[in-house]
Amino acid sequence: MGGGGSFACPECGNELKLKGTTAGRQLRCGWCETWVEVPFLPRAVVRRARFSRGRRPKWVTWAWGGVAVVTLLLVVAGTRGILRARSRQRVEGRLTALVAEAEAEENAARFDAAVKAIQDAIAEAARLDSLRPARLEELQRLRDKFVRRAAVAQLESAAKAAPAAAIATYKALLARTWRDGSLEGLEGTLRERLERTRRQWAEADLAAARQAVGAGQPNEAIDLCDRLVKTAEELAPAVQSQLQNDAHAIVVALIDQRGVIFDPPQGQFTLGTPQSYQTTLQPVLSPLLRQHGYVTDRPSSSWNSLWKTRAPYHVAVEVVERQNGSYLNTGSQLSSLSLRLMLNREGSSIWQVGPLLAQTQPSIPSLSAFTASRFATDARRRREFERVLYDDAQATLMVKVQSSLRNLPDVRVSKP
Repeated sequence: MGGGGSFACPECGNELKLKGTTAGRQLRCGWCETWVEVPFLPRAVVRRARFSRGRRPKWVTWAWGGVAVVTLLLVVAGTRGILRARSRQRVEGRLTALVAEAEAEENAARFDAAVKAIQDAIAEAARLDSLRPARLEELQRLRDKFVRRAAVAQLESAAKAAPAAAIATYKALLARTWRDGSLEGLEGTLRERLERTRRQWAEADLAAARQAVGAGQPNEAIDLCDRLVKTAEELAPAVQSQLQNDAHAIVVALIDQRGVIFDPPQGQFTLGTPQSYQTTLQPVLSPLLRQHGYVTDRPSSSWNSLWKTRAPYHVAVEVVERQNGSYLNTGSQLSSLSLRLMLNREGSSIWQVGPLLAQTQPSIPSLSAFTASRFATDARRRREFERVLYDDAQATLMVKVQSSLRNLPDVRVSKP
């Protein structure tokens, strides 16, 4: 190999310089005088960066990837912008339509509908104008105007309505004034109208009650007085006291003259009770007594307690229940019932019927074929079956009671 270089002497280690001597030639060491063969010394190779044909550098790949990402982000951002713009256009369209609808409803004097439309418009505008409060404020002003016009229209309508409907309207509007600032200033008007309507209603009921007394309709008079009392509870104390005292005088006079109460039934009972007879008889007797001019007690009346102490008429019931004899071939007992009905005035009987007798029928219409076959051959005494037999006897008894009430006397009112 030609060229420069150096290598160590294998005998003494002295460095031997090469100057043009090729490999394989012999060279004498200057230190130990030994002839040594020049070895093969490879040349130093300087590597150069080379590009393989058809292969790109990594930075090119990364660069194109970055371009793709940026492009994708731009596309996404553009698409979102387009969608937002279209969505905004749709909301703007709905908002415009709702405002137009509200104005049309206002022009047609349908103010409640106008309020609803403008409230929907405010909800739509809130989605768009979070940074633009001016339009929201304008819509809110429209809403307040419509609400007030609706309230004024309701006031005008209530002035022509029946008292009950008018009072309900005024109370509803009054409650709204406490929640809605757009109705500020109406509270005084509402309270004045509410007071006036209540008083007029109570006075009208008082006059109607007096007319009902004169027309021989005492129960209608008491119903009117009961309503008057509830209406007057919201009036000023002086007015309330006067109206309620007048109503009290009417009701007390009617109870003193026509009042009737139901005494607890007396007698002997097997499957029935005093309460069961009162529950069964009172709904039957009360309408008939009212038709004949009596005034019956009523739990809902403000004067219910007066009946017990002042009513001159009493309905008394005497009952005798027995069980005797077996039903067909069964061990269950038949029911026999006896009832006497009396109308007393201040302890003296003025009318009575009975004793009315009833017993279990041989063939019970209410008894199904299945139940009849179930008990037909049962020699044991069955309480549930005896209840069926008892109910049949009582149903027969009630038919006789209703028939006997046809000759119930009219109330006798003492003339002052």
